[in-house]
Amino acid sequence: MSPEPRHLRDWIAALFAGLERAEPHSALGVQNLAGSEVSRIMLDNERVTVLFGQKGLRVTRLKTGARLTPPYGVTDRKTVGALLLGHMEISEAIAHNHIRLRGTADQVMAICAIIEVLVDASTRIPALQELAGDFLASTELTDLRAEQAQRHRQSDVLRLKELALLQREGLLNGT
Repeated sequence: MSPEPRHLRDWIAALFAGLERAEPHSALGVQNLAGSEVSRIMLDNERVTVLFGQKGLRVTRLKTGARLTPPYGVTDRKTVGALLLGHMEISEAIAHNHIRLRGTADQVMAICAIIEVLVDASTRIPALQELAGDFLASTELTDLRAEQAQRHRQSDVLRLKELALLQREGLLNGT
């Protein structure tokens, strides 16, 4: 019998603990970005609140139907896998609605910065590489490269259409 899969709460706690051990300055940076704000994260159907208090990181499970109030971020395991494998950038995930963020501009920027730090650390720090490997092994990652290639083809087609329109309307200089 296999052990029960980790809940989002456990992944976040392990991720931050590994960062704190390997790069205390990066962990402090994440904590400073988060401030004393209570944030919410939803990964597939798992929901948590995240708070840095006087005793450090506190991650609490939310009920499946619990309403998310800003600031929050929503994504799925497949997107996290794509980020960890370098098949997708955070800005691309946001642009294609694979990551949905809500909050003030400052809150959203802080969330993006925290994600960048954690993804970067997960590619460099051995303990976090191992954790990322465990996450990827427990996640269905069908055809991420094919999906990335399809997104790029769609972007290329759109760029060609835009160029054709600009040329047709005489808006391109010297081309």
